[in-house]
Amino acid sequence: MSSHEYKLALRKLEPQIAARDCLLKVESLVFNTARGKQELMMSLISEFIFSEHLPPHSISSLQEFHLVLALSDYFCKSSLPEQTSNAVFILLFGGTISPARISVLTKLTSTAISAQLSQVLNCVGTLMQQVGFQSVTSIELAKNLVQDFVVFSSKASQQLSDLPKIAPRFACNFMTAVTCLYLVETNQKSPLIEPPFLLLELFTNWITENPSLCLASQQPLMLPSGMLSMPNETPLAGLIRWSCVAALISKKEIYSKLHLSILQSLLQAKPVTGPPVALNATHLQLIVTIFQLRVEEMGKSADKSEAVQLSLERFAQCIQVAMASQCIYGNIPQLIIRLESLRPTNQLMQIVINNYKNN
Repeated sequence: MSSHEYKLALRKLEPQIAARDCLLKVESLVFNTARGKQELMMSLISEFIFSEHLPPHSISSLQEFHLVLALSDYFCKSSLPEQTSNAVFILLFGGTISPARISVLTKLTSTAISAQLSQVLNCVGTLMQQVGFQSVTSIELAKNLVQDFVVFSSKASQQLSDLPKIAPRFACNFMTAVTCLYLVETNQKSPLIEPPFLLLELFTNWITENPSLCLASQQPLMLPSGMLSMPNETPLAGLIRWSCVAALISKKEIYSKLHLSILQSLLQAKPVTGPPVALNATHLQLIVTIFQLRVEEMGKSADKSEAVQLSLERFAQCIQVAMASQCIYGNIPQLIIRLESLRPTNQLMQIVINNYKNN
């Protein structure tokens, strides 16, 4: 059957049946490198899964619900190899995608969290690594999931609490994406926005119970041959930023607990083989930038501020433990130069700087 004939046959089916059939067709083509097969797969996905040939907003909530069910059923097949499921999932949601696809991705991920569908969550975790944690897809997904499971809740659900056991890569990568949402403002005119308390508590509990969770993204990705694995990133830099920057504006005890859990995680981050990959020195420099901006706002009062000293002490402790664990990579000398520029001075930070220079 030609591609044209196949499309004509699918158009005669009910949308949810056509979507299921289309997924199987894409699966059969995903490792086919013949000319034109990539274009055919993208064309099939666009029309028969996401109905992008129709005007925007013409898909009903019920149709979207049926699509989410079809996708859940497909990716939960026990016979589906992980390499294949990741390849198909990236075809569906990789690259620059429409808001409609992000909506489907959000609902699919929310369903997978609620029903503890590890196969789907593993695919989402892989996707986030491949498209990047600051991509529109990852950021919007993180925002939507926080809205669905955190903002209007008074207590973390058991499904959320169990995520690290069900899908550690997804839990790790979800943390990384969410850290991009809070306490990251580098504009003096923008107030620092704290993460919701429930989210802080959830992440702190996750890392306390399993300090190596922050390294789950370091496990090899199951991808088709020829598909490059994107550089790994852990949530450690973002979590360090939360605990250090938060000291400037908050006295919540949960940040102290988060800080201790981060130190435990850093102790686990020493590379067994190969170079360090857990903590990028460039990401740590962002903390310096935010700190300097906020201290400048405080004026002379910063010199005597206990909050400023607490922030610097937490930062110094994290840097020292990370260096002892040899888990920082990138331009460390430039990081040290930035640390030396921090004002007011802090005795512990100066000890850390001197230790680096003397080794």
